[in-house]
Amino acid sequence: MYQIPILHPVLVHFPIAFLLLAALTALAWLVWGTSFWRQVTLILLVAGFLGGIGAYVTGEAAEEFGKGDARVELFGEQHESSALLTLVTAGMALFVLTAYTRTARRLFPSQASGAKDMPMVRVVVAVLAVAAAVLVGRTGHLGGLMVWGQRVDGSQAQPSAERPHSEHEEH
Repeated sequence: MYQIPILHPVLVHFPIAFLLLAALTALAWLVWGTSFWRQVTLILLVAGFLGGIGAYVTGEAAEEFGKGDARVELFGEQHESSALLTLVTAGMALFVLTAYTRTARRLFPSQASGAKDMPMVRVVVAVLAVAAAVLVGRTGHLGGLMVWGQRVDGSQAQPSAERPHSEHEEH
């Protein structure tokens, strides 16, 4: 049976997808201000944050697996710091949105369905969600550099074996 030795490469896709989508829905909430976009953003931030925790925790195992590799040594600390900053930023967005959602339910239980949420909260959450999306992109880029990107000397990594050209291929 096939076993995945490290879960990190599998789990990293969840925070990337969810936090990018959360940024888009936070921008939609910023524009339209309805509870629908608030709830969608909240769900995506929860999923992105939890996925980020899973990716961060499994990243430790991946670091052990890559010990001694020059690219891991070069980009590993930046990647880990960027991942932690992503988690903190996403966590702040999640905290603000959760606090607002709970407060809004208590203070305005009979709020009209067409009423808009507070603009300042929408701005804060949108800024934090977009920042988390940018940071998760940077984190993923650094991870990609460790695995596939550049050699330590700065040149582009080449495939391990050149594919031979056949006589019939067009150039």
